[in-house]
Amino acid sequence: MIVWIASFPKSGNTWVRTFLCSYLYMNLKNEDFDFGLLKNILKFPNEKQYEDIGVKPKNFEEVAKYWISVQEKINSNKKINFLKTHNAFGGLENCPFTNKANTLGAIYLVRDPRDVLVSYSKHLEKSIDETLELVLEDDHKGWLNEYKKDVIGEIRGSWAQNYNSWKNFYLTEKIIIRYEDLIKDPFNNFSNIVRYLNKLFGLEINDEKIKKCIEITDFNKLKNLEMNAGFVENYNKKEPFFNKGQANQWQNILDKKVTYKLEKKFKKEMRELKYID
Repeated sequence: MIVWIASFPKSGNTWVRTFLCSYLYMNLKNEDFDFGLLKNILKFPNEKQYEDIGVKPKNFEEVAKYWISVQEKINSNKKINFLKTHNAFGGLENCPFTNKANTLGAIYLVRDPRDVLVSYSKHLEKSIDETLELVLEDDHKGWLNEYKKDVIGEIRGSWAQNYNSWKNFYLTEKIIIRYEDLIKDPFNNFSNIVRYLNKLFGLEINDEKIKKCIEITDFNKLKNLEMNAGFVENYNKKEPFFNKGQANQWQNILDKKVTYKLEKKFKKEMRELKYID
């Protein structure tokens, strides 16, 4: 069964993946994280997953048509399968993104859209204004490789659409974590994730192990590891994937017009998440 790690891009998804991979798969006698462990939590959808069921999609609609078939193939191993996605929860042309037969749970990461905009802009090597349109766009689609628009992609929607879709996720119990809370209080928030997984499938709750995994996957350590060894998931060769990892960086970067557009369109959600009063 699948446990989704879902988010709009640049919202802490990879940080949570590194923590879970260290907690689930790493020999904690080692002091440094191994990016190779992230292969245990792959992105969905990806090309190989479709190759595994003998399908080569010709268009985006065919990607959606086989969402469930691909998940059934993944779940044929009869294990707990963690998958990362930026896809909104929902469907396309009567094709559901997932269903109860394939999904055990979902961890959703959400981040202040003003900081998402800054980070996403650097990641895509696009201007703030260009990236703003993607964050606001209700029909926003993303791609397996952001620099090469292959057929395999995701229906991301706007920042608010993505958040609301997973907030209203109804297949089973889910957990929503704010990126800012992970920064402010990593122990309690990563502990909440472990407790959630304990409820789902009995994952051991070990406070000392949680502390050790937080230490190993500290943002600055991951940034240094990327600088020294590279990070295969970073298609941007000009900017590091682990760049700032801060909250409220938008305050020194975004102009008032851009901030106004975000706060106007996402007023309800930003108030709900306590990003604005």
